[in-house]
Amino acid sequence: MSGLLRPIGPEDPQVYWMRRAAIAVVVVLVALIIIAATRPGRSGPTAVPSPTPSTLLLGDPTASAAPAATPTPGATATPGATPTPGGTPTPGSTPTPGATAAAAVTPQPSPTPSAPTACQATDLRVAVAGGAGALVGKASTFTVTLTNGASTACTMGWEPATAELRIQSGTDRIWSTKDCPAWFTKVAPTVVQPGQALSAKVDWQGRRSYPGCKLASSDIRPGTYVATAEVQGAAAAKKAFAVR
Repeated sequence: MSGLLRPIGPEDPQVYWMRRAAIAVVVVLVALIIIAATRPGRSGPTAVPSPTPSTLLLGDPTASAAPAATPTPGATATPGATPTPGGTPTPGSTPTPGATAAAAVTPQPSPTPSAPTACQATDLRVAVAGGAGALVGKASTFTVTLTNGASTACTMGWEPATAELRIQSGTDRIWSTKDCPAWFTKVAPTVVQPGQALSAKVDWQGRRSYPGCKLASSDIRPGTYVATAEVQGAAAAKKAFAVR
């Protein structure tokens, strides 16, 4: 017991006391660790994860260690971003979905076809028929026909002022629709194809006419007469017939 209280040795007693104090501290720490490890409800020591190597060691020294953001569908592409498959993003512009397709299928208005113009007089063909079997004191019927002789469609028709059927005997003017516009039927302007024709029937009473729709009181004499048709300035057509 005296050896414990009074250290014996060649060194100074204070050295022995410091060594004993250090040993006592170590024993106390070991005891505390054992008690903490064996206490109920306490888990074992938590392993400290090894530090993950920084991505800066593998990439650009100036790049951020934060993970790259996932691009949002439909977001505007910015310079340096990974281009979307199927197209190259334009910096600063956001393409409108479907804009190009809508422009491609937009129907274009069809040009409005121009309306046919009036037939030229040089393209019109006039014909007159009738007078066969004409008798003194009986009315005779004549047919005036106007044909489109052009190679394209055009508009034609006539007014009493632009059409005439005239009956003559030599140079003697016997009868004319100019004396009474009601005697020559009006034909409204009509679009006619090449070769198509318009026609009108005109009755002659077999007497001489005068302006104002007046007729002579007596019938004409038997003989040879000529019916002349003129329409819209086209070349006149003539037809000779006999009255018996």
